[in-house]
Amino acid sequence: MKNLKSIFVILFCLSLIALVGCSKPIPKEDTIATINGKAISKSEYMLYLYEATKDFNAIGGDDIWETDFDGQSAEDVVKERAFVTMLHVKVTSDKANKYQVSLSDEEKASAKIDGDAELASMTEEQKNIISISDQDMYKIMEDTLLYKKVIEAVTKDYQPSETEFHAYFEQNKESQRAAYTEYTISNIFVSDQQTAQQISQRLKEGEDFQTLLQEYPSDTQQNQNSGVMETYKNRLDSAFDMDFNLEQGQISEPISTTEGYFIIRVDKKSIPDDAQLKEIMRAEYTTAMKQKVFTDELNQWISDIEIERHEAVWNNVEMIP
Repeated sequence: MKNLKSIFVILFCLSLIALVGCSKPIPKEDTIATINGKAISKSEYMLYLYEATKDFNAIGGDDIWETDFDGQSAEDVVKERAFVTMLHVKVTSDKANKYQVSLSDEEKASAKIDGDAELASMTEEQKNIISISDQDMYKIMEDTLLYKKVIEAVTKDYQPSETEFHAYFEQNKESQRAAYTEYTISNIFVSDQQTAQQISQRLKEGEDFQTLLQEYPSDTQQNQNSGVMETYKNRLDSAFDMDFNLEQGQISEPISTTEGYFIIRVDKKSIPDDAQLKEIMRAEYTTAMKQKVFTDELNQWISDIEIERHEAVWNNVEMIP
């Protein structure tokens, strides 16, 4: 679901804040924590855990669950990340009145659509573990919309310093020129390695790439992934976990991903000049600095609240398959 998923993207680079352990008993068995005395249900937390788990799987596949994160298991890391994300969203959305932010009827309707889509994405087993009501789901979707609107309100007046931006540009322009080299690529996606190797061999023998692209759009997943797109080198590096350095006209070997296998042809490669690069980097720099402005404000809000986590409930949280 796009709104809640985007929150995890926003928060992915934020450090985990220190959380205060629960020293006072919380009587309700379905209460996982309180924020300034307001109870947070376990089912609400479980929805965030569901999204965080999907996020981890998308990043590292099944292997990520065997990874050691500086002495923490992947399960412990994803549980903490989900908790912190939930905390950030709730604390921020609670500031809506302060910043005169509210949702329109259209936005509330959109939140309901997103909530229904989220529920539809779950298996019956996942629904049973999460155990969230429709109304609670819709409220969480509304909170994620408020979260983003509060961020916009907090940062709307920020303008980057020209002196600081110029220094940033001069220091980083060459590395960023490579990162923002633009590629137009055609790509064939197939789900199995054997088919990918067959396509690769046929291309090496001189068959036309476009002809093969039309031959392999046989299922929904392939229709979503195969085709022509324009993107930057840094996004290709991230998507394929590699240093993407093909030149115009080159065709890749099959590239393995968690979804399947891609064969890519570079149709066009464009290296930005200084003027183009400065425009791209200004937008990137402004976004990053706005995020810092918001993070500084968020950290102050966090420091002013009392967080209590019900460890008896927390210790019995079941991971979501």
